Amino acid sequence: MADDLGTIRAPLSTPRPLLVSPIPLIIPAGGISLLAGAPGIGKTALIATLARDLRDGRPIFGHQPAPVPAIGIVSADRGWAEGAGEWFKRAGYPEIRYYSLTDDPHFNPKRLRKKWDRTDLLMEFIDRLELPWGALVIVDPIALFLGGNLLDYDGCAVACLELRRLLQYRGLTLIATAHSAKLRADKKERYLRLQDQILGSTAIFGFTDTQMYLASPAELGKDYYMFLWHSHVTVPETFCLERDEQGLFVPYTGVDLGTQARVLNLFPPDGTEVTFGALVELAEALPLKRRQLKNVLEQLLADGRIEHVKHGCYRRIVLQ
Repeated sequence: MADDLGTIRAPLSTPRPLLVSPIPLIIPAGGISLLAGAPGIGKTALIATLARDLRDGRPIFGHQPAPVPAIGIVSADRGWAEGAGEWFKRAGYPEIRYYSLTDDPHFNPKRLRKKWDRTDLLMEFIDRLELPWGALVIVDPIALFLGGNLLDYDGCAVACLELRRLLQYRGLTLIATAHSAKLRADKKERYLRLQDQILGSTAIFGFTDTQMYLASPAELGKDYYMFLWHSHVTVPETFCLERDEQGLFVPYTGVDLGTQARVLNLFPPDGTEVTFGALVELAEALPLKRRQLKNVLEQLLADGRIEHVKHGCYRRIVLQ
């Protein structure tokens, strides 16, 4: 039986299994949730770790996810191998089902010029993943499929409604990445809420379920990233994050892991002693202030990666 939902499917009267929310109260079943942030901030890196944890059933920011039968991703902006694929490989999920628009030699980009057909096109891409009922699909990014003009409230609202119907008909839940607007130079003129920086009409978050936002240290004036999720049915939650040596996001420890690695590299690899004064001079090139260096040294001491030999002297612990 042919229908207007982009493929051939069983009649609507066919019994369908009940959809289960991937993260209860946060990522609702059959819904559209957004992960926004400035271009290049690391949204794909974060989504890769979230997908891995959903696959493995690991707690995500203190919430226990429900089992997800499958996860797939539509990558719409860059090539897979040197783009999203690299982040999924680093996160330990290289086998995720994916469709990469820019890598498809059989897709004619001119088809995207018909902006009202883009929601059906997205479903065409999603259908290639062959996801089962109850699966989670990621679209990175979603802007291409929201009606052609992100400032058009009506166009964005209709596109979101179309996508919701198409997803529910397939038994799928969507997490989509979105870009934030450019920040104003004067902090006094910045948006009150992080999610209000999502680029485009308010329909983009008015017609979606949960807004998630990843803010950089530069936006916050802090030395950590901040991740927010704001569901329509529970209170917002924020979490402080940092990036590890692979660029993946991990909970903030007070001293980010990247800085720890850079300071550790200031020590001679053979375990030779080095004075605090010498470390201060070397750390200036990172750049790192004296107070920050002390905090990093305390963390490295606590982790057993360096030792305090005598007053004002440290050395790197060399594993035999």
